[in-house]
This record gives sequence, C-alpha cells and structure tokens, in this order.
Amino acid sequence: MAMLILECCTKKADYNSGYRDGYVLNEFLRMIDHPVDYHEISRKSDFLDLLSDEPCYEHVYISSHGEVQGGEAYLQLPRARVYPEEFPEDCFASTELVGLSACSLGKVAFTDRFMQQTGARMVVGPKKNVLFADSAIFFLNLFYLMHCQERGVKSALARTADFLKGTRPFTGAFTVRRNR
Repeated sequence: MAMLILECCTKKADYNSGYRDGYVLNEFLRMIDHPVDYHEISRKSDFLDLLSDEPCYEHVYISSHGEVQGGEAYLQLPRARVYPEEFPEDCFASTELVGLSACSLGKVAFTDRFMQQTGARMVVGPKKNVLFADSAIFFLNLFYLMHCQERGVKSALARTADFLKGTRPFTGAFTVRRNR
C-alpha cells in the first residue's frame, strides 16, 4: 500500500534552509521501491481537498511548521493555519500511522483534538522544537525499519527511539499517541 507524503514547507526560505524532510523521505522510499504519493502543498484549500478525497494510505507523513502556544495548536502552511477541527472528519481512520514533522505538534494540545477529528489511530510527532534534519533522521530510520526490515510500527518505534536515545537532540523529542 502506498504512503502519502505532504511536503508543506514550500516557501523559498524553507528550501534555502533545508526544510525539506518530506522530499528527503520521498526520495528514500523511492530508492527502496516503496510506493509513495508525494505532494508539495502550499494552499490550505489544496491540503484539505486532498484529504477530503477519502485517502486510503497505510502511512501518512506531513512535513510542515507547527505551533502549540497558549490555547492555540495548529499546523502552519505557507499561507494559512490548519487547526485540528478543520481536518476532514475521519480522513485517517484507515491509516495505521500518521507522522507529523512539525514542531510541537506531538503535544497533547494538538494530538488529542487531531486524533478525535481525523480518526487517526497512532500519531508520532515532536513535542518540542526539533531541527528538520533531526526529524528526517528519526522518520527515515522508522520507515526503513518498517518497510525494509518488515518490523511492525511498535517494534520500529522502539528500535528507532533506542537507536537515537544517545543523541542530545532526540532526547525526549518525539512522542507517540495512540487512540484507545
């Protein structure tokens, strides 16, 4: 089954700063012959339309900026914010794992509302600010274990966390939220 990658860091400043971990993950998955549906998204309407088309993907990866501050929690697109309540209802109900490469969006303030709205069963994302390069290493390792080593999500997450635990940028950076 194909994986959906949404690269939402599409501003020229993002390109120049190397904020293209979705692109990097896409190239890696293509290298190992894993089917990928890759989209560069900058407009909110395009983002929501794509997710409204009843996507059926085993895994979804969203690369963007994110913010959790005070009472607000949102995915930051180049031209707009997307709040958890704005995602299409149950758009990830058939998805095993949603990976969010967006600072702070692994926090409960975002993930609880996001999971309730989208029907996502498992979300992995950073609970603090992380470099896009660090996020890319985390998710490359995770998806490598899942797709090349045929490990299940839980095993791949445990191995990825164990592999990266000795590096300072990763200590406590990523969190896993499961829908109960």
